[in-house]
Amino acid sequence: MTLRMLMLCGLLAASASVAGAEDYARQFQRDCSSCHGRKADKTAFNKAPPLITLSEQQAVEGMTAIRDGGGNSAAARAKAKLTDEEIRGLAAFIQTQK
Repeated sequence: MTLRMLMLCGLLAASASVAGAEDYARQFQRDCSSCHGRKADKTAFNKAPPLITLSEQQAVEGMTAIRDGGGNSAAARAKAKLTDEEIRGLAAFIQTQK
């Protein structure tokens, strides 16, 4: 019985992470791709490098810094409502585009 419960928990966790990845893909396409490109391969506003050139940690640090720095730029407005979890999820999604 215990083994079955462990297997069920593992399957539920795996399906949740796949659903989460799909959610971040949709979120990226909806909120980020117009400036960063559908594959995160475009330079945004002649300032941000293509996101696919960044490591996951660099993407997290960059999005967090822009979010926490406030401001009225398009980048700051786009990131203003992102949670830490969403930033990590988007950064992980970006890595899949390489």
